[in-house]
Amino acid sequence: MDNDPENKQSTPEPKPDPKPDPTPEPTPTQESANKRAPYRFSKWATAVIAVVALLVGGGLGYALHPELNPGDKLAVPPAFYKVISTYNSIKSSYYKPVSSTKLANGAINGMMESLGDKFSTYLQDNDKKDLDDTMSASFGGIGATVEQNGTKLTVQSVQPASPAKKAGIRAGDQLMAVNGKSVEKQSVSEAVTKIRGKIGTTVKVTIRRDNADQTVTMKRAQITQATVTSALNKTDKSVGVITVASFSDPTATQFENAVKKLRKQGAKKFIVDLRGNGGGELNTALRMASMGLKNGQTIVKVQDRAGKTQVYKAGKGYDEGFKINAPIAILIDGNSASASEILAAAWHQGAGVPLIGSQSYGKGTVQNVAQLGDNAEVKLTVAKWLTPNGTWINHKGLTPTIKADYPAWAKIAGFATVNMKLGDESNDVKSLQTSLAALGYDVGAVNGYFGPTVQAAVRKFQQDNHLPVTGETNDATLTKMITLLSAKLQTDDAAMDAAVKQLDK
Repeated sequence: MDNDPENKQSTPEPKPDPKPDPTPEPTPTQESANKRAPYRFSKWATAVIAVVALLVGGGLGYALHPELNPGDKLAVPPAFYKVISTYNSIKSSYYKPVSSTKLANGAINGMMESLGDKFSTYLQDNDKKDLDDTMSASFGGIGATVEQNGTKLTVQSVQPASPAKKAGIRAGDQLMAVNGKSVEKQSVSEAVTKIRGKIGTTVKVTIRRDNADQTVTMKRAQITQATVTSALNKTDKSVGVITVASFSDPTATQFENAVKKLRKQGAKKFIVDLRGNGGGELNTALRMASMGLKNGQTIVKVQDRAGKTQVYKAGKGYDEGFKINAPIAILIDGNSASASEILAAAWHQGAGVPLIGSQSYGKGTVQNVAQLGDNAEVKLTVAKWLTPNGTWINHKGLTPTIKADYPAWAKIAGFATVNMKLGDESNDVKSLQTSLAALGYDVGAVNGYFGPTVQAAVRKFQQDNHLPVTGETNDATLTKMITLLSAKLQTDDAAMDAAVKQLDK
């Protein structure tokens, strides 16, 4: 990895320069061409920052290589003679003109795909920008948080002093259009791409409030994403809970500030929630891991294809002298990947921190990013990383010390069907039955069939929540159901309860 610190066994390593970024894994759910976006109620899936792309995670973090110079003279391997010959044939003989750029991009994509490695990719234009924004957690936007609320895109919150705040946008407003083009049938990420842009440029956003539409014009400003949230545990005020959504540039500083804030509020112990955190920057993971280890303890080992191993160790070069020095428990799940796993493994193996939840994702490879001009870059897997005791967790993950998973209803993928009625039979109906049962309604057997018992349960749910009573599902019914299930998830959290109990021993 370029600019990595030297491996010095006797002294803490200096703070390194590499600027890593996240890898796209797990892959976000793709919307069907003839179906609306699925309804979701996972506490991580519902809320999405409106001014950034969806964090697709799974990344350890990459060292940014210097930009590749197209003018560099490289020897052409004989195997590429036929590639060049094919290029020349297409340029000279294809029945219609084809741009050289299109052919070059196709060749690069083909090479990356031939590796069979989903973490090695060629990114262009918006994809590249999305990744760069995710790395920095800073971008040009309006400072609003949007969520997919049923089939609607609604504002969840607005940052103070942001363009959105100054323009009068409020939580609860429905996002209708961006620059005059409707976003009603688009995903959050698609709408987000339209909202974001160069700092200082203007964007017109149409929102609906009280059944009336209004359009506001805002000048995009630099927005820094909050990747860390914190609060005292509701049942034990001596426990501070810190939720880390991703490992971006500002995350380590935000994490340190969260620890200090919770200490002032009376926290003596900490729970670090890495569930749903797909990873991020290597340097951020190193900084945070060092805060929970003694100087000189191993954080992670990175091994290149020649077998050469670089050992990263805790020290002032990473944590700048800040140590947590308090009991800690970590929450993980199947979407805790890469940088999350580096932090969890380092603290577990180096400081005996218990891991609570379910098996983590298991991503044990390292990617570097090479810039190819202004609008393209290549992410390439260049090494694998090992835990402090030398374990490669790739495709295996970390096993929790204490297993405590979510209830079955919390794992429902979502609702792809909005309108369900008597006589319907599908997996969506089964999800509906599971959801209603979780909220205390009698649905009979959970078998995927919308029978009279399910109809009665839907009618009762609609009545209890002051909705039009039809006995059939619709946008308003499913949206309310998701809202209630999301709230229930905050209180029915077996992993959190187990962590508090563990820290209280």
